[in-house]
Formats: sequence, structure tokens, C-alpha cells
Amino acid sequence: MTSANPRQLGEVTLVQLQPQGLIIETPGETPTGSFYDATRRVEVDRLKITPSGIEATLPSGEDVLDIHHLNHPGKAYDNDDLVSVGFTAHYDAMRAEFGHHMADGIAGENIIIGNPTEVWPEDLAETVAIENQDTGQLATLNLVSFAAPCVEFSQFCIQAQHTKIPTDRLREVLRFLGRGRRGFLFVLDDKIDEVTVRAGDKVFIGEDGNGA
Repeated sequence: MTSANPRQLGEVTLVQLQPQGLIIETPGETPTGSFYDATRRVEVDRLKITPSGIEATLPSGEDVLDIHHLNHPGKAYDNDDLVSVGFTAHYDAMRAEFGHHMADGIAGENIIIGNPTEVWPEDLAETVAIENQDTGQLATLNLVSFAAPCVEFSQFCIQAQHTKIPTDRLREVLRFLGRGRRGFLFVLDDKIDEVTVRAGDKVFIGEDGNGA
């Protein structure tokens, strides 16, 4: 890291991807007709991020694309949600609110960053940079927005996926998960072809760099 007085956001603690989406259609079986299945996320040793999205090699040796990748055959999402980032402090808050089933990464973010305090939109610049721990090079991710929580994940949080919950209660949960507590969405800077990210990499706010 060569920039003077960089502001460190934290350190990567976990990387994962979704070979398939976490929401499963269940017509007639649940009140919403769908189910949030957190077991479909896969923790990996490292992620490869390109302008098209995230890919990784699974523990089995299989190379897979994240469901949000532009080339994933099942992609059904916008093109500005290619990389999702969460924070350990947000999970501390979710466990305090909902219970111990809210393990770090349970919302499906690709990258979890260790930080002792919660991070909100006003705390972030337009970019963050991840420092490759092997080479010291930086790779820039451009912030798109915070990730809006979905109904299915909200019901998972309060362990009520098979129960029709009151609208007011659902609204409370959605509000609690909002403004970034559910995570943030990024895309790789278009000047970078490829970057690898793994646990232990440092993350900085508002820094520019080249892919590593």
C-alpha cells in the first residue's frame, strides 16, 4: 500500500459465491410461494472478479460462476449487482436482533469484511480498494448502492418462512435490514481486467489501483 494515510475499512474474513440463487420457488408450500435456502451458498478459498462478475473454483475442483455473473445461464438480476459486500458488525447486530442462526455471510454476500462498527452509505466513498496480500497491488470496486433486503430473507431472519407474518412486523424487519445492513453492491472498475480476493486481504476506502 503506497498511498499516504489510507483509511482502512477492514480485512476480508470470508469469501463465497452462489452457484445457484438462494431463493427457491415453492408454489403452494409457503405463504410467499418461495423459500430462502442459505445452504446453497458456497464458501471458497478465493474469488476471481472480472467486469462480468464473480467466479471461483469449488472445493470439489469444479469451476463455477456466481448466479449474478453476466454469463451465468440462470442470471435473472440486474447488471449492477455483480459483487456484494457485507460487514461483521452488521452480522453482530443481526444476531442480537434475530438470533444465532444469523451466521456471517448467511445473506449471501460474496465478501465479508471485518469491522468493529457498522458501515452505512455515508461512511463509504464511491470506491473501495482491496489490497492483494501477496503482491500489495490494489483493485478498485465501484459502489453501486446498498442491497435492498427481500421478503424471503426477512422471513428467514425471524424464522417464519412457513408462516404468514403481519405486514407491520415485516416492515420492521425490512427497515432493520435496510441502508446497507443487508450489504452493499459493487462492480469492478472497468479499467481492471481481473482480480483475486481471499480472506486476509485488506480493504481501503476511496483508493485507486490496478488489478492483482
